[in-house]
Amino acid sequence: MSPSEGAPEEFDQTIFSVNRDRTIGPIEGQALHFVEEQQRKRRFTDTANFTLRCGVCQIGVIGQTEAVEHAKATGHVNFQEYR
Repeated sequence: MSPSEGAPEEFDQTIFSVNRDRTIGPIEGQALHFVEEQQRKRRFTDTANFTLRCGVCQIGVIGQTEAVEHAKATGHVNFQEYR
């Protein structure tokens, strides 16, 4: 499923129907394995603890909550992740 016509492929979503036993059927094992593999490779963004730098004033913030607070207080919305 694409969010809009012509949207880049990375925005596509796959939707699974949920069975009465609250599983998604045979694909569930593969999905869980994929998630475990991506977590092991650290191929995800931890939005609660990632480190961001404001692109306007260069202040460092940790996590989405601090970034939102900074944006509300200053109007700055340009952040870059750094390690």
